[in-house]
Amino acid sequence: MEYFSRSMVSLKEDRSFKFHPNCKKLQITHLIFADDLLLFAKGEAFSVQKLYQCIRHFGAVSGLEANPDKSSIYYGGVEDSVKAEIANILGFKEGSFPIKYLGVPLISKRLSFMDCNPLFEKITGQFMNWTKNRKLSYAGRLQVIKSIILGVLIYWTSNYILPVKVLHKIDEICRKFLWSATDQTSRSPLVSWDKVCLGMNQGGLGIFSAQIWNIASALRSIWFIHTNKESLWIKWIHGKYLKHGNIWQVRAKPDDSWMWKQVIKTRDKVLNEFGGADNVTNLIRSCYINSKLKLSALYRKLSPETNLVPWHKTVGGGLNVPKHSFINWLVVQNRLLTQDRLIKRGIISANSCYLCSGARMESRDHLFFECNFSCYIWNSIMDWLNFRWKSCNLRLLLNWFTRSRGKGIQAQLRRLALTASIYILWQERNARLFTQKFKSAEHLVKVIKFEISTIMLNSPPLI
Repeated sequence: MEYFSRSMVSLKEDRSFKFHPNCKKLQITHLIFADDLLLFAKGEAFSVQKLYQCIRHFGAVSGLEANPDKSSIYYGGVEDSVKAEIANILGFKEGSFPIKYLGVPLISKRLSFMDCNPLFEKITGQFMNWTKNRKLSYAGRLQVIKSIILGVLIYWTSNYILPVKVLHKIDEICRKFLWSATDQTSRSPLVSWDKVCLGMNQGGLGIFSAQIWNIASALRSIWFIHTNKESLWIKWIHGKYLKHGNIWQVRAKPDDSWMWKQVIKTRDKVLNEFGGADNVTNLIRSCYINSKLKLSALYRKLSPETNLVPWHKTVGGGLNVPKHSFINWLVVQNRLLTQDRLIKRGIISANSCYLCSGARMESRDHLFFECNFSCYIWNSIMDWLNFRWKSCNLRLLLNWFTRSRGKGIQAQLRRLALTASIYILWQERNARLFTQKFKSAEHLVKVIKFEISTIMLNSPPLI
């Protein structure tokens, strides 16, 4: 294709050849992506014929010919008589927008909700494949969302500023997937999506909000335009819209493209929120890591500021595994569906603890620490690990873990003991409730010890 590109360069020296009006300044005649070729010229027979002659010449030399069944002509503001003349020269059919190209729609108008169907299909298709696994835990669903949604969003938002309705739909799909039951039916969210999208140290799960990521990606593109990054599309933007102007001051015109208007709209929104171009540029510069602008860092800067939660290290990070951390995250916020909460939702009418044979009513505090059964288990684990301070009260324990500083093996082991014990107790409670299978307290202590030992043995050594 390098030979073909050199032959196309010769058109720049042909004064009779007319460039496409929007490509004239940069003298763009073609773009090549993998095995796809896009050609541009003014909508007149002579210029199109010149392009076709280059293709025919390249075909005669290389043996590569254009496939008429896979080739199309796209017109803009061309009369029907000229269209007929061009079609007679090329023998290609006339195409119509939108078309799907490299996985995204190519359009010449406003990006609509329907145009984003490939995006929805990509996300839902991946989720459907995973929901076939009926044993997929909350933590597993969380990892699927993080891996799929981030990759898809990066690709789409690098090409478009997505409509708000589309972003709401993406968040809705992810929210339903996270909180759906194991039988794939819908379930009311246990925690609001806004809180789920907060960082781990702010009490969330670190999922990227589609709406904020969309703004962050657009702001990165604006910054690249501002710094005049070496790129063909940025050169085209400067030649088409800026013309020696400033990206922070230029105004959109009525006949500008919808995409450019969205760029200006996003810019104005960010400028208003942060108080001017100087503040925005300083914010973006603070997101450089190793001389490279990090989109994730920019995302965090644009996210709402909230107070840090003191328990985030206790629940997540360190030696804690995702399935333990997720259940403990729900426990700390009292969002786990214990029987007292199920009564409030009107799902059940009776409440009795399955661990102590109905002697007390089930609640978060009772189930995990105040119940005689769970109290015995937790005291056994604390004795095993030689805890210097003991308690069977969740609030006091969280305060103690929060005040306990240190990143060493002992501190991480104590946190692991807490999260593993809560997770195993929740499993036992569910087994008794749904399958009527019972394990003794002594057996569960062995299970917890084995769980902790296995995690320790399979964790990388701490330096």
